[in-house]
Amino acid sequence: MSKIFRYILQSLLIFVAIPILGQEVSVSAKIDTNVILIGDQVNIKFSVTTPANYHVVFPVFIDSLSNKIEIVNQSKIDTIFSQDKSKITLNQTVIITSYDSGYYAIPSFPFQYQKKNETAINTVFSDSVFLTVNIVAVDTNIAIKDIKPTLKEPITFKELLPYLGAGVGIIVLIILTIYLIRRFNKKKSNIIILPKPKIPPYKKALQDLEALRLKKLWQNDKIKDYHSELTEILRVYFEYQFNLQALEMTSDEIIEAFEAIKNDKDLIAKLKQILMLADLVKFAKQLPLPDQHDLSLNNAIYIVKTTSVENNKENAIETTDNLKQN
Repeated sequence: MSKIFRYILQSLLIFVAIPILGQEVSVSAKIDTNVILIGDQVNIKFSVTTPANYHVVFPVFIDSLSNKIEIVNQSKIDTIFSQDKSKITLNQTVIITSYDSGYYAIPSFPFQYQKKNETAINTVFSDSVFLTVNIVAVDTNIAIKDIKPTLKEPITFKELLPYLGAGVGIIVLIILTIYLIRRFNKKKSNIIILPKPKIPPYKKALQDLEALRLKKLWQNDKIKDYHSELTEILRVYFEYQFNLQALEMTSDEIIEAFEAIKNDKDLIAKLKQILMLADLVKFAKQLPLPDQHDLSLNNAIYIVKTTSVENNKENAIETTDNLKQN
C-alpha cells in the first residue's frame, strides 16, 4: 500500500514540475494594433522573463522584421526586476511600418538564454504576429480635387526689418536729393545773369544816364528812386566793363575793387561821392541839396567816359598825332 502511494506522489510531482520548468523563461511579442494604413507606424514589444541569474541574448534586428515590414526605430533593451529580485523582465520596443497594402505575418524570433554556471545555450521563440495594412479608402463618387497649395507662414517683423530699413534709406536719399536740387536751383536763380549788350558798355551807360537826367526824378521829389537808378547804372557798367560782380557788392566793396583796377584818386573820390550820398538817401533818408543831385550825375558821366576803352583809344590816337606834329 505504501509503495502505491509513493508512486502516485512521484507521478504528481513530475506533472507539477514540468509546467514550472517550462515557465522559467517566457517570451512574448505584443503589437499595439493589427490593422494600420499604409505608412502608419505601430509598436511591437518583445519581452523576456527569466530568473535573475540567467543571461539572455535578444535577436539582432537590422532594417526589417519580414518582407515589406520595415523597421523605423528600435529602443534599447531595458531591465525590470521583480519585487523579490528573483526574476527579471527584459523589454525592447521596435517601431515598424509598411508601404504596401496586404496581410503580413511577422515570424517568431529566437531568444537565447544561458543558466548560471552552465555552458548549455537554450533557445525560446516569440509568438508570430499578424499585421493588416490597408490603403486609404477613396470615395469614387467624389470628384478628384487639386492638390492644396503649400501653406505659407506669416512674415515676421524680424524678416521684414531689412526691407523696412532699405525703404527708409531710399526715402531719405530721395528727400535729400530733392532738397539739394532745390537749394542749388535757388542759388542759381539768385545769380543775376545780365544779357550781353549789343552796344559797348560805356555807350549804354551814357545813354541811361542821359535818360535819367530827362526823367527829372529828384525834381519831382523822387529822390530815392533817382539815386537808386543812378547807382544801378554804374553797377551794370562795372559788371560789363571790369567783370565785377558789382550788382551783388556793397558800396565799400565796389570802392575797394575799383581802387584795385584804377589807381586814380580823382576817380575814386568821385565814385565815393556818388555811392556815399546814395546810401545816405536810401538808409538815412537824407535830403541832399539840388547841386548834390547834379554832382552825382556829372561824376557818374565822368567816370564812364574816363574808364571806357574807346575813350582811352581816342586819347592814345590824339597823343600819337601830337607827337607826329611835334
